Amino acid sequence: MPCLQALKRWVNLVIDAALSLTVSKLNGHLSGRFGAPEDIAVLAPLTDPDGKVSELTRNRLALFITNISEDSVPRRGQGRGAPLAGFTAGEDPLHLDVYAMLAASYDANIYGEGLKMLSAALMYFQSYPMMTPQNTPNMPKGMQQLSFEISNLRVEEMGQMWGNLGGRYVPSVMFKIRTVTLTSGAITSLKPAIRKPRRSLFPLREAQS
Repeated sequence: MPCLQALKRWVNLVIDAALSLTVSKLNGHLSGRFGAPEDIAVLAPLTDPDGKVSELTRNRLALFITNISEDSVPRRGQGRGAPLAGFTAGEDPLHLDVYAMLAASYDANIYGEGLKMLSAALMYFQSYPMMTPQNTPNMPKGMQQLSFEISNLRVEEMGQMWGNLGGRYVPSVMFKIRTVTLTSGAITSLKPAIRKPRRSLFPLREAQS
């Protein structure tokens, strides 16, 4: 049981590091494009525990997890990793598919601004669909690859999803973040930063080149 609990904590830390890195890279791109003085994207749910719209995500892009599943399909070019304490040597690394929603939680009077930021984010992930230690030097140790693809939902699935989330629909897109590879080295360098952005952004124009 202690080993299982340690594994769960380990998985949570690595997923947090993966999504924090994703948001950080996205903010770097959006800041360079629009000259934003504050973070445009945050890693947070849309609503607080009481079901109210969170001030943390108001007038921002919010990235939050909707599901996590194990990817059992073997990956080419990825060997066996060092074992986690308490587990037998030679176990395969753990590959996860993380489903995450990127939602534009903007007020009605700047609804178009949210669409603009969401479109810019989509263009970013289309241009940079994969992170590796080679193109992303600050990837956590032990994490081999993060790839991003859009996960299409039918209308009824989307309605059920937002019903389960307990909130009203906002413009959004579901991403499947594939192959979050966990090895025993992944936990040694994790220091996820907790950043609390200031209040909501005003509409931004693209930075002049």
